[in-house]
Amino acid sequence: MQVGICTEVGNVRQQNQDSCGYAGGLFVVADGMGGAQAGEIASAIAVQQLMRLADVSEGYPEVLSEAIEAANATVYNMASADENYRGMGTTIALIKLINGMVYFAHIGDSRIYLKRGPQLTALTFDHSVAAELVRNGGITEAEAQHHPQRHFLTRALGTDAVARPEIGQIAAQQGDLFLLCTDGLTGVVGPDAVNHIMEHGSGVQSMAEALVNAACEAGGPDNVSVIIVRITEADL
Repeated sequence: MQVGICTEVGNVRQQNQDSCGYAGGLFVVADGMGGAQAGEIASAIAVQQLMRLADVSEGYPEVLSEAIEAANATVYNMASADENYRGMGTTIALIKLINGMVYFAHIGDSRIYLKRGPQLTALTFDHSVAAELVRNGGITEAEAQHHPQRHFLTRALGTDAVARPEIGQIAAQQGDLFLLCTDGLTGVVGPDAVNHIMEHGSGVQSMAEALVNAACEAGGPDNVSVIIVRITEADL
């Protein structure tokens, strides 16, 4: 596999509360929330906990749910025990590649896309108020882009005693590109623009950097993190 990764604080925020990790066919992005350094801590803990899956190659997809629940408990208990961390939490988006299968999971509004040939397909759907309204037919996709509650999450890791991840799997094909990203990208760069950048990128690292640069050039109002994974013949 080929891997590109890029993360930036953006043009407005003072610190980067995103965290990323990858090893052993496991790739994770997380976007923390909470006052002071709480968001940064929540995302870092979640990624650290979930990276234990790098050494686990059996029991999927069930082990994904178990690992996410364990990470949720760690963040939730820390937030409950310390007033400085009260209310902290994080989104997560992760994939694990095993013998040609890609298992994926997410909570919140960090996303996972699959680019197969010319098509870019979302594998996840945001857990946000605006996204829920779109799914229920209350508003359109265009209206959701400007909805006042588009950043209000309906699910996050560590904010409740029980996590509610969505988990799926897909058979990989040679040349597939999997994109994991925080909403610092998707909040300002639309899917068509993302697809265009990936279509014309010369390599996965240059694609990741170009996507982050596009977010910063569009105002960069949030931290932005991107991981791109290209599937090769050896992965199948």
